[in-house]
Amino acid sequence: MDPRQITAGQSPHQTADPRRTRAPFRATAPYGLVRLAEVPVPAAALHPDHDTRELLRSHDRTVPGTRTGWIDLTLTTLTPTFVGQAPGRDRVHHSARFPHGERSVPVVPGSTLRGLIRNTLRMLTSGESGPVNTPMLFFRAPVRVDPGSTDSSLSTRARQVMAQQHDHYRKRRAGTHTKQGFLYRSPQDTGWYVVEVPATALEPEPGRVLKVPFEVLRESLRTWDFGVGDFPDPPRGNTYVPTTHEQHGRLQHRWVHAVHLPGQRGVAAVAPTRGEALAHLTAHTGSGGGGGVIPALVVLTGAAAGERRNAYLFPQPPNLRTGRLPVPDAMVELFESAEQVTGYQRVAFPETLGAGGGDPARPPVAGTGGGGLPRRSLEPVWFDVDPAGHVVSFGRSGGYRIAVSDDNPIRRAVPGPVLGPQPGDPDRADRAGRTVDVCRAVFGDVDVFAGEAGALKGRVSFGPALATEPGHPVLLPGHADNPHHPDPGPDYPDGATLRVQLLSPQRGCFANYLVQGPDTAAGERPDIVTWSHEGRIRLGGYKTYLHRHDPRLGSPVRYDERAQEELGLEVIPAGSEAAPPRDTQRDIVPLRDGLTLRSRITFTNLTDAELGALLRALLLANPVDGGDPDDPEYAHKVGMGKSLGMGSVHLRPELHLVDRRARAADLSLEPAAGVTAATPGQVTAFLDAFSTALVEYRAVDDWRQVDQVVDVLLASRWRGRLPWSETAVMSLRQFAEYPVLPPLTERFRLTERAGKPGRPEKPGQPGEPDAG
Repeated sequence: MDPRQITAGQSPHQTADPRRTRAPFRATAPYGLVRLAEVPVPAAALHPDHDTRELLRSHDRTVPGTRTGWIDLTLTTLTPTFVGQAPGRDRVHHSARFPHGERSVPVVPGSTLRGLIRNTLRMLTSGESGPVNTPMLFFRAPVRVDPGSTDSSLSTRARQVMAQQHDHYRKRRAGTHTKQGFLYRSPQDTGWYVVEVPATALEPEPGRVLKVPFEVLRESLRTWDFGVGDFPDPPRGNTYVPTTHEQHGRLQHRWVHAVHLPGQRGVAAVAPTRGEALAHLTAHTGSGGGGGVIPALVVLTGAAAGERRNAYLFPQPPNLRTGRLPVPDAMVELFESAEQVTGYQRVAFPETLGAGGGDPARPPVAGTGGGGLPRRSLEPVWFDVDPAGHVVSFGRSGGYRIAVSDDNPIRRAVPGPVLGPQPGDPDRADRAGRTVDVCRAVFGDVDVFAGEAGALKGRVSFGPALATEPGHPVLLPGHADNPHHPDPGPDYPDGATLRVQLLSPQRGCFANYLVQGPDTAAGERPDIVTWSHEGRIRLGGYKTYLHRHDPRLGSPVRYDERAQEELGLEVIPAGSEAAPPRDTQRDIVPLRDGLTLRSRITFTNLTDAELGALLRALLLANPVDGGDPDDPEYAHKVGMGKSLGMGSVHLRPELHLVDRRARAADLSLEPAAGVTAATPGQVTAFLDAFSTALVEYRAVDDWRQVDQVVDVLLASRWRGRLPWSETAVMSLRQFAEYPVLPPLTERFRLTERAGKPGRPEKPGQPGEPDAG
């Protein structure tokens, strides 16, 4: 029976298996999605009294009817905030600093502020998306599970989802065959080709490699001198990874000679030379003959060996030009993109690894060595061929990961006008001169105008936000005589370091980024839309991080044991000895909460509606004076560690307008000539000008009714934020059972319906853990 029929009459949390019970639960995450519109708000909508093209080319003059001036911006950290500096793994990273006399002061760089406000305005107006990473890959064969199994430890929901994904994948790939061969770059035409391994006596079908048990390989290493010590039979304690073994580089991609004996199906031994292989064959067959020797390349694969007990032998093809198949350059470019080459591949395929002598010429990927394909050597690969005989994907292991479509599927998941041209697009030049959206008009872009002079300079400039004062008085232990003793340090208290876990997207979470069908977020519905549903996918929107902070952690924040466990971080006290961070960890010292930083934003020739748009991106829905900086209604997220609750900041803008004609006419040379501080009424008028333009273009009655505004304001809630538990990062197991993240509107509505306040409980309630 169709699972959708089974679940048609079930409540959202009812399980199809009456023997299984679980507490009501729904997908959670520290982020949400701001919905995409079909088209961005054009810049012309904010230029009612100006010609857009003339206004955008007016940097050398003052345009009558526009506004010029600056905004003094006060930034207050509501949670610990970290803005990274130079990369590095083995040292402690302090949040960014700016040289100031004999000391360095905390800073949020102007570029960071610019990106924050530009992205906020982009979401409010559904502006063009910037560079989009290539879609993440997934494993070639989703595991097959029996959805009706009663012995499985997986839930009914998880079994149904996994079975449906497996069936869908198999149908999509019907008629495609996976083969093994050698990928190489032709020195004559610089094109990429793959040639399948030849048929052998042990494997009569071409395109099929041989397997050699590790037991046979280990015995061969004892029999002949490969220059390789004892190679373990993996796994040992489930921790064996081929690249971590010191002998790996001496055996991987090495030409050997496989011996097969008469009457035996598998490889009996591998020898370093053909003569030694023939001698071994003669010694075991006598005068009867039979068997044979096969020249082949040793391939050790697997990011984690698991229960693998074999290495692979790729038989040597007699001629690389016979039967070769072309591989599209775009496929190689996708394979070598920084988003696809993993850390394991960088280690497993260093620049020196090649199937032969000399330099294999593996180029760096994204400026880092390792992981690239050799330009002067062979690369053993698994590859897929469609019914027409075209290569559609390739990888470096039997369970390799492939792109989810022949073309970048995100181009079909995002409305055309919203998807800006991406780096490397062949039609990028042709798209110059397209309709300019609000963000591009205000902040500038490189291809606004068609022709040679296509770049547009932005009319807004951001200076760095500097912390020149200690900050708000805070309650510190050990100061009972002066409970409001000011904290002199801007960093996380007591000189402690936070060891944080670097988060990466889980394989099962990608469905969260795509628009799903009705009722898939609950019940037992397995029909989840993933990247592989070509023609049916639609990106859910711009990703934005939510505020997550538990006030029981105190101020300044001190992470208790519960918070450390839930956030996956560790507090390392100052002066304590700690092991170096692992590859997936970083040691950081963020700025503490309650710190005040100040910046200046300058702008030139903005219309009233554009200035209102800039102010709206700064204020969100806070009052024109910014509201309470310690406990605002709405706040922004900035810097790194957003998923850990870091980077919640309040912004308070103070607008100053400059009358250039008055400055020129005033002969007193006073710095304040022609400068006026905007009144609350003027700020409101600018905000109303933007709201009016937005309402008219989106055809709604109020600016708060625009879908994008609704989502941005929900995600920006500080005082009414989602409870701590509703923004938790889910485990891979939970993603299997609850793979669909509800929209922001639904998440907040469900929370209110459940009677949970949007704001976490206040400190001092019964059962409160120690915050200090």
